[in-house]
Amino acid sequence: MFKKILPLLFVVTFLTSCQKKEIKKTKTITLLETTQSWNGKTLPSFPEGQPKITVSKITIPSKTKLPKHLHPLLTMGVITKGELTIVDVDNNKTTIKKVGDALIEVTNTIHYGENKGDEPVEIIVFYAGNETTPTTLLIKEN
Repeated sequence: MFKKILPLLFVVTFLTSCQKKEIKKTKTITLLETTQSWNGKTLPSFPEGQPKITVSKITIPSKTKLPKHLHPLLTMGVITKGELTIVDVDNNKTTIKKVGDALIEVTNTIHYGENKGDEPVEIIVFYAGNETTPTTLLIKEN
């Protein structure tokens, strides 16, 4: 009896495995595409030399104001937690970025970020420069 059922099970298994399977589609959402930083200034050209990309996860504690600084290279990020206020000191502009927001940071412009909220801010930051350019330069306060 088993010998008669075995070929039938094989045929049923083969036929059901040949049925068209649903292919899941990948979804792509462009978070940001621009030629300008968040303050409206045109992005600089890429620096000469061997490219170097750095990806960092930055956590800013609640009620914390970062020191004034600048980025001498292209810097972009996505807020993954909290709300961040960014102040462009050089041009007297401010923006607020929330969870899911992407941003292109200002380049060679003095600015700072401030977490005014009650929870930490997390941001994934991408720096695009070369081997000799630092990601951030702190500005000495007078």
